[in-house]
Amino acid sequence: MSQLLTFLFTLNSISFIGSLIYFFIPEPSIVANIYGGVLILTLTGNIVAATFLKGNKKWRFTYLILSSLGLFCVMVLNTLTSIDPTNHSSQSLLSLGLILLHFLGGAWLSGRSISAKEKPSQVYSLKSNQSKHAYRKTRRTFLGLLSFLLFIGVLLALIMLTRLPVALIEAGLSPYSLFYSLIFLSLAGLALNLVSVKKHPIITYTLGSVGVGLYILFALPFLSIPSMLDKAETNYTKAFGQSGISMENDVPAFRDLPLSISAFFFGSSSKDYTLEEDVVYYEGSDGVDDGLTLAFDAYSPPENAQNLPGEGSVLIRIHGGGWGTGDKGAFNFAQINKYFASQGYVVFDVQYGLDDHNQSALFLSGPDEVYDSFSIDDMVRHLGIFTTYLADNKEAFGANLDSVFISGGSAGGQLANAVALASSSENYDELIDSRISVKGLIPLYPANDLSHFRDIGGQDALVDPALLAEEDSPPALLFQGDKDGIVVPQVSRNFRDAYLAKNNNDIAIIWMPYGAHVSDIYFSGFYNQTFMYYMERFMYQYK
Repeated sequence: MSQLLTFLFTLNSISFIGSLIYFFIPEPSIVANIYGGVLILTLTGNIVAATFLKGNKKWRFTYLILSSLGLFCVMVLNTLTSIDPTNHSSQSLLSLGLILLHFLGGAWLSGRSISAKEKPSQVYSLKSNQSKHAYRKTRRTFLGLLSFLLFIGVLLALIMLTRLPVALIEAGLSPYSLFYSLIFLSLAGLALNLVSVKKHPIITYTLGSVGVGLYILFALPFLSIPSMLDKAETNYTKAFGQSGISMENDVPAFRDLPLSISAFFFGSSSKDYTLEEDVVYYEGSDGVDDGLTLAFDAYSPPENAQNLPGEGSVLIRIHGGGWGTGDKGAFNFAQINKYFASQGYVVFDVQYGLDDHNQSALFLSGPDEVYDSFSIDDMVRHLGIFTTYLADNKEAFGANLDSVFISGGSAGGQLANAVALASSSENYDELIDSRISVKGLIPLYPANDLSHFRDIGGQDALVDPALLAEEDSPPALLFQGDKDGIVVPQVSRNFRDAYLAKNNNDIAIIWMPYGAHVSDIYFSGFYNQTFMYYMERFMYQYK
């Protein structure tokens, strides 16, 4: 036992020092991934030790609370700093502090257990004014709460592994699954510390089994990474050729590896970029547009930037939200904008008119001035107006209109498809400014032909952009989770099949195993990291 504790103490010491080094040198590398494996081993070892060590009950209990609540806070803090457009670092120092506290706590606990063990009588000492009955009642209440949380964990795991119709709940699961794996193992450890195995063996083994089961189930997306990467590279190279993958040595700004395990825990730092927010591009005064005000945020490369792959090419990003919610900025996962601006692209995060009935998520509502009874035709028209504004003002942003990419997620993916394919269609080319040259299309879980579920109409070919696919349609790179319960995977397959039916093979789907809707919400998640790896190569290849 002492040898295992010594090993755990060593792991915590290495993890603590490595965390400080990684935070300031965060580039993805093989070493960073090896270190990420050490992080997982250390955090798991600490939880197991805090659950089963003899003595030090009070401190073990404290560590397990830190592990469950602390990791949840790390997950939330990493996300909030990532999606904040004005947070230039995109990383949270508080999150780093919480992770370091885990390793300090694990080192202290294992070191203390090596040197000495407290007597059992000290574990259950009560305050002088607390009766034994009150203590037992409190313990039962806390055990009931923990059991309820574990039950919730079982339901969440079921949602993650299936396509149950649970709206946006699924979005917060698979991208963060490794956090949940450790959190629910910690909660099970807390529960086990409140139950006597001699008095309640069935309850003890049930809690232990649930904890281990949830640890394994929530680890499945992580365990599927090798298969995901292999399939992604196969699909990409089949559609676009090997040149898009083998250019790392020629483009230093690119990621060397598809993902970093360490980044999952610490977040990913953003490099330099400039931001101009709330630039108004359209103020409507007639018909349904009367009173409409639409704006965009512009993310530009840093001044005097040189040797960046973007070279002023344009990336237009269209937010999702079921055509009735959402907005630019944080709702459109701003770190993606920061990332490509720092690579030399001029990124525009654009508003469009939203439908004012049957909103999919009221807490995600956009600003009042963008709402009315807008159809898909109106939304595409608004985005077309933006392209004219961009063409008229390209010098102000240093934008290269001969190299434009259009991307969006969910409803934004459907609109991105409609805008991009309209630009190459003889029947709809008037919707997009002729000075814009669309070189590539990047839809994420695009909600093609689904607006009728929200009673939002439009021309058939704009509602379902697959009908616009032609042999000369722009190359398309899709992102799709195979467990998406809102935009089912078949929608992306249908879009790919529409390309192939027109003898256009320039289309690939990057599949996310166990991925749900909005699996790109966590920039440092394994799904989004992988897609960024291929997206940057796709854009460089076709710009």
